[in-house]
Amino acid sequence: GSEWADYTPQQWKHICAWASMRMQTLWRTVAGMCLYHPALQCHMEAQGDRSSTIWKEGAWNPSECFTCMVSMQMYKFFDKEFLKCTNRMLEKFPDCLKIAFIDNSARGEAWSAAPAGPAWTRPPPDDKNKKKKEKPKPRDKGAEADADNVHLKQKRRYYSCLIDKTCKLEDGRRSPIFRIELPGFPILGDGKGDNQ
Repeated sequence: GSEWADYTPQQWKHICAWASMRMQTLWRTVAGMCLYHPALQCHMEAQGDRSSTIWKEGAWNPSECFTCMVSMQMYKFFDKEFLKCTNRMLEKFPDCLKIAFIDNSARGEAWSAAPAGPAWTRPPPDDKNKKKKEKPKPRDKGAEADADNVHLKQKRRYYSCLIDKTCKLEDGRRSPIFRIELPGFPILGDGKGDNQ
């Protein structure tokens, strides 16, 4: 109907899931890929070899054979609504679903205190109209870079992170299982447009 205000929040959840399955959305793609999880379970049960060690309790988990990895590069900057949808996706689908994203922190900062802000902005080019600064005294540039393990021109540290439904929730955002530092700015192009 057209009486939108009459729908309850629970009904809106069902409508959103229904609409997502009828459009070309990430939800629909993940739903299709995660069907491998029960298919592997059915395959193992159909084999019916109960003498195998795989039939012992806790020995078999289809998620160890299949992982659905989703890349959400902007997860760090999601607002409450996007976080809610992401958490709903993690709760709905099996534990084979993992989400990878890129995190960052300023040079010299601990990763737990990473500032919020756009991660994808490159350092601004030097303005030639500004006053010329005094030339710095000669020094060993390698020593300064080694102190922080970051190149002098790099303003941020970048990390590849992984989350799943088992990660601890803090204000709607999940703490990563893995957080691996990358050697520099990880985004080299505009994504799909550069690939075609």
